[in-house]
Parts: sequence; structure tokens; C-alpha cells
Amino acid sequence: MLKDIKNTIRQSAVYGLSRISTKLIAFILLPLLTLNFSVQEYGVYVLTESLWQILWAIFLFGFESGVVRWYLEITDELKRKRFLFSVAAFLLLFNAVLFIAIYLLSPQLSGLVYENTGLSKFVVYAAMIAAVESFSFIIFLLLRIEEKAKLYSALAVLSTLISLLLQIYFLQYTLIKLEGVFIAKIAAPALIIFVLLPYFIRHIKFGFERTLLTDLLKYSFPVMIASLVITLLNQVDRYILGYFSGLKDVGIYGLAYNISGLVNFLVVSPFSLAFTVISWKKLKDENAKRFYTKTITYLFLGVTYISLMIALFTPHLIKVFAMKTDYWLAAQYVPWIILAMPFYGIHFVGVFSFYVTKKTKYVFISYFIALVVNVICNFIFIPMFGIYGASFVNLGSFFVLCMVIYHFSKKNYFFKYEWYKIFLMLFVYAALAAPFFYFTFENRVLEIALKFLAVISYPFILYMFNFYEPIEIKSFRGFINKYLFRIKV
Repeated sequence: MLKDIKNTIRQSAVYGLSRISTKLIAFILLPLLTLNFSVQEYGVYVLTESLWQILWAIFLFGFESGVVRWYLEITDELKRKRFLFSVAAFLLLFNAVLFIAIYLLSPQLSGLVYENTGLSKFVVYAAMIAAVESFSFIIFLLLRIEEKAKLYSALAVLSTLISLLLQIYFLQYTLIKLEGVFIAKIAAPALIIFVLLPYFIRHIKFGFERTLLTDLLKYSFPVMIASLVITLLNQVDRYILGYFSGLKDVGIYGLAYNISGLVNFLVVSPFSLAFTVISWKKLKDENAKRFYTKTITYLFLGVTYISLMIALFTPHLIKVFAMKTDYWLAAQYVPWIILAMPFYGIHFVGVFSFYVTKKTKYVFISYFIALVVNVICNFIFIPMFGIYGASFVNLGSFFVLCMVIYHFSKKNYFFKYEWYKIFLMLFVYAALAAPFFYFTFENRVLEIALKFLAVISYPFILYMFNFYEPIEIKSFRGFINKYLFRIKV
């Protein structure tokens, strides 16, 4: 079982190169973005980023899990190629119709998103990014199915490098700085699609598999709706915050959320890419349910630990990356926004229970309940507590999501969560992080030293509360002896 988890980590690490590069570029660009944009303009940037992610959930039509499952179940090579052609043809037609509709309605959508009908061009940019990204995602999905992780990462990193260079050009040498950022985000994946087309064409054959496509659409539609709902769960607070507080607070909250999102790109997102394929291959093994249970625990531990590091040192690093002091306020919200990330991560394992039984309606129901809680609570707490209200509602919403998924999983493919260990990790995180944000340290060197001590002590405190199983301790000692002390075991 530990071998399976190591394989998941290994696959996640390779896929993570692409996600890390994407987030790394965001941090490289952060000084330029904060230098060239006011906090209000950064608010427009945040809302446009949110919009294209919402649209992408629709444009992709929830195909990720379904395409993987159908492709792996088809044994006939010709049928596989016709199936992929059917998927690509449907996606192109669907995206074209959606884009035309959004283009025609862009002034109205601009008023809804930005409360300013004069920003309709950013709605169009968001739709173009969503369309290009959705089609490139399907091509990259084929690389993942065939476990070409290194090629996947190499091309994904190339895409982000192209995007980086184009964004630097627009920010430094043109007058369309804000528009240029999104033009770069369209051009980079479009170039990679062009590079990958010969590879994709070799895996398709003209012809329609109507029955397979129909079954896929029936399976994927609830997933698409669920994906839209989870994206809204991640993004809707920005629009509610903008409605009550304006673009400046959206900019501050967006920056804090983007910093917190670093753990998503470091751990959660690459994990989800690897788990999508590995989970199906592991399903028929005898120890499958224990694998899923321990995956949840290990993932929660990894995300929480990295979140603690980011939360404690953001107040120091933000002064390096954010060029204007107006942005530094974002650091105080990071510890509580980032605490939602472990729950966001483990929900990817939880919803697998519904994919196994093909009861994808429970994915939608779970997301919808969490979204309703999020919207209601944001309308209550944002007027009272502003950005702090949005931060804690975000955390509470993802906790509710995991609890609802766990409840419904009992009726499907059920595997246990180690709730004691999950709550222990949260308690230790809060105990170590809170003092640094509610007490003032006059001596900066002492403060940083204590933060390092807090980070180092986290796994040892868990050990004191019997967090680790004997086999886990034994495996860790074996790793230390083998790779650090070069002792043969």
C-alpha cells in the first residue's frame, strides 16, 4: 500500500512541475503586476481571472473523469480513436456556440461582473482563455492517460514560459498592460495546441461513436454542473465582496487568495491530476479502500504542513514581491484562507466514491449545498467583518463540503476518513500560527527564529499525540537511513 502511495506522490511530483511553474510565474510577475496596477486595477484582474475559470468549468463540459474512464474501458484501438474524435468534435462545436453567445452578451455580463459595462472586452478575453484552455486540456489529458508525465510537464512548462515572456512584454513595453496579460494567456496555450496537434491526430480517427458519446455526455453533464458549482464556490466570494466593499478589497482579498493558492499548485492540483488516473487503476486491489483512506490523511498532512510554512512567512515575503505598501495588508488574511486548502484537497478523493458507482448526482448535490452555505454566509458576514468574513466563510464552506461528501459516500463506495487525525492537524496548525498574528514581536530576528521552530515542531507535536502508525514510523526511519545516512536496510 505504501508503494501505491509513493507512486501517487511520484506521479504528482512530475505533474506538479507544470503547476509549480505556473504559480512560480505568477510570483515572478507579482512585482510587475503590483507596480503597474493600482489595487483597484488588480481587483479587475482578479475578477477576470475568476470569470475565465468559471467559464472554463462550462467549456470543458466535465469531460476529465469521463474521458479517462471510457478511454480505459475501450479495448478496440479503432473504437478508441473514433471516440476521441467524437469528443474533440463535440467540444469544438460546443465551445464555438458558447463563445458567440458570450461575445454578443459581453456588455451585459460586464455590468454584472464589474458593475461597469465598459469592461466588456475583459469578458471576451475570459471566454477566449476558457475555450483555448479547455481544448488544450483534452490533449494534455491524453498524455496523462498514457502516463507521459515528463512530456506533459515539459510542454506545460514551455507554455507557462511563453506566457511569462509575453506578459512581461505587454507590462513593460506596451500601453495595453492589463489587456496584454490576458492576451498572453490566450496565445501561450494556443501555441502548445499547435505543437501537440500531430500527436493528437495520431490518436484519432474520423467517425462518430454516437452511443459512447451519448453515454459520456449523460455522465459528464452532472460533472460539468458540479464543476461549475465548485468553481463558483471558489470564486463567488470575490463578487459578493466587490458588491459590498468595492474593487480595492477584492484586490487585497484576491492577492491573499493567490498567495494561499500556492499550496494548491504545489500539492493539491498535481495530486488531483495523478489521482484521476491512479484511482481507477487501484480500484480492484484488495487494499484499495485503505489506500484511499491513507491518501486522504497523507494529503491533508502535506497540504497543512506547507500551508503553515506559507502562512507564517508571507508577512515577510510579501514585502519583497508586492511593490506597493497598499498590498501588504493581504498577509494578515492568508493563514485563514489557506486553511481551507487541505479540505479542498481531500474532497478530490472523497468524490471518487460517487464516480465508482456512477452516481455523479451526489457530486453536484455536495457542491451545491456547500455553495448555498457559502453564499448565504458571505451575505451575512462580509457586511459585518469584510475580508475576514470572506476568509472564514471560505474555510467553513470547504469543511461543510467534505462533511456532506462523507455523509453521501456511505450510500456509495465508502471508505473511512481518519477524523481524529484531521482535527488534530487543524488544532496544531491553529495553535502554532495564531500567536504570530495576534501578538506583536519587537525583535524581528526572534520572530523569524520562532517561526522556524514552529514549522520544525509541527510533525513532532503530531507524533506526541500518536498520529503516526508503527508501519509509517518504520518506513520513515528506513527512508532516513537509506537516503540520508546511506545505511542499507
